[in-house]
Amino acid sequence: MMVFKRKQVVVLSLILMIIVAGVLQYSYNKSSTSVNEWDDISVGNSYENIAIEEIEKEDVRIGEAVYVDRELMDEDIYVKEENEDKDREKEEDKGSEKALQASQEANDFFAQAKINREVTRSRDQDVLKEISQDVSSSEDLKKSAQELMMEIIGNSEKEMRIETLIKEKGFKDVVVLFGSDGSVDVVVKTPSLTSVQVAQIAEITSRHADVDIKDIYVRPKF
Repeated sequence: MMVFKRKQVVVLSLILMIIVAGVLQYSYNKSSTSVNEWDDISVGNSYENIAIEEIEKEDVRIGEAVYVDRELMDEDIYVKEENEDKDREKEEDKGSEKALQASQEANDFFAQAKINREVTRSRDQDVLKEISQDVSSSEDLKKSAQELMMEIIGNSEKEMRIETLIKEKGFKDVVVLFGSDGSVDVVVKTPSLTSVQVAQIAEITSRHADVDIKDIYVRPKF
């Protein structure tokens, strides 16, 4: 009987030891799982935080790059516009210089035309005066010479009147030249003339020079 009780105690002891070992193993495994889960969460959070930081840094770098690119683009646009303005100013200067040269050429033409007109008129008057005063000249020749002298003087007055009236239309300069064939040339200092302006100039010239419009020739000079 004592032997049987002793065996029961041993068996019970073994069972208790097995149970305790099982409980400890379960507790250990549970504890290990919990730690691993926290480690995974912690590591996952770390990677996630690193990834977020990298994304934020990348966004900052991209933002900086875009800002810099915009600054460079704005600078390029400013430089381009500045260069275009300089080129435009150069073109305008060239155009002004060209216009100035054209005006200078026109000034020379009008001045020289008026000088030549006066020189020719003065020379003709001298010749006609000599003829009219020459005792050897016939009366008819003297009369013709005097009539031509009066015509030259009359044409000079007409030229001055016509030029004054045309200038009142807003033109800077004009020269009127009477031809020996009865025609009249009118040269106006202007880049161009409209048909209306030509008609106005022709009408003034015809009225004060007593010349048919078909014998009047108007042209610009600039």
